Amino acid sequence: MKKVIVIICSLFIFAALFGCASEAQQHENNFEVGIDTLSDIQANETFEIIGFLKNSSKHTVKISHGSDIFTYEIFDAEGTLIPPQNHILARNDIGYLRELQPDEVYRNNGKGQRSKEYYEYVIAKPGRYTVKTKVEFRLENEGNKAEQIVSEPYTFIVN
Repeated sequence: MKKVIVIICSLFIFAALFGCASEAQQHENNFEVGIDTLSDIQANETFEIIGFLKNSSKHTVKISHGSDIFTYEIFDAEGTLIPPQNHILARNDIGYLRELQPDEVYRNNGKGQRSKEYYEYVIAKPGRYTVKTKVEFRLENEGNKAEQIVSEPYTFIVN
């Protein structure tokens, strides 16, 4: 009998721990984060990165975010971060509220609300580069819960 009680208690503890771990990843799995395809990028010419957030769940979600919902990090082949063109970046602290339907894709670079250097880049040397997209927002349906998701690296070529 004691053995059965120990097994049942162990199962409850395992289920509780597993449930907590899966909840932390649950929201990340409900969203897809990335950028639109980058093609024909030329060295020393300006190009724009357009990020997206896709609601991959079967439910409508309400999100709120600032003008900086999408941020980007570009790395060269050696893993060195490519800095923005300008060292002074400005943004308005404006809030957005958006309802995303299932499978809806949302794009918002904050144009007019932040410096273009947040999403426009110039790369001086040709080569292979990667970019990661970070998205930060709050889930309104769940008590304004903060979310931060980073995309998988996207590789592109600069000619």
